[in-house]
Amino acid sequence: MVEVKLENLTKRFGKVVAVDHVNLKIRDGEFMVLLGPSGCGKTTTLRCIAGLEIPDEGKVFFGDEDVTYLPPKDRNVSIVFQSYACGPT
Repeated sequence: MVEVKLENLTKRFGKVVAVDHVNLKIRDGEFMVLLGPSGCGKTTTLRCIAGLEIPDEGKVFFGDEDVTYLPPKDRNVSIVFQSYACGPT
């Protein structure tokens, strides 16, 4: 795994600010957890890292490479959702 860095990451949905100028560095090989109450921006942050959401401001880096606008298929990143999204449960 490569270092993941977020610089001033911001994502809005209309008037709602889901992620507000987050700065974060996850070092190569480091285990990291996002913990917080429902609605605080954890999933939106992960979706920006995975490329499923495009931030309104800020940048996402993998190592020294700016991947902010790189499509999800080119990021070599996976995300597992808490609830099944493939069909009824």
